[in-house]
Amino acid sequence: MAKYYVDDGYEQAVVDSENPLSACCKAVLHFFNTFAVNGFYKVSEKGFDEHHDDIIVDSNKIINVLSEYFKDK
Repeated sequence: MAKYYVDDGYEQAVVDSENPLSACCKAVLHFFNTFAVNGFYKVSEKGFDEHHDDIIVDSNKIINVLSEYFKDK
């Protein structure tokens, strides 16, 4: 598993995960105090600074993924 640095502009977390999307979900569920709404998460394998290859994940996508996951639980 890779180490990902997830930043929502207010909170940051470092998580081990298999991909950037699951890293965002893990950070939101286990480390962040709130959900970003109509925002984004910046995900990097290099750290919290800005990098040209950072991945930007729409916060609404994370909410949808988590909603689908918990819908069946």
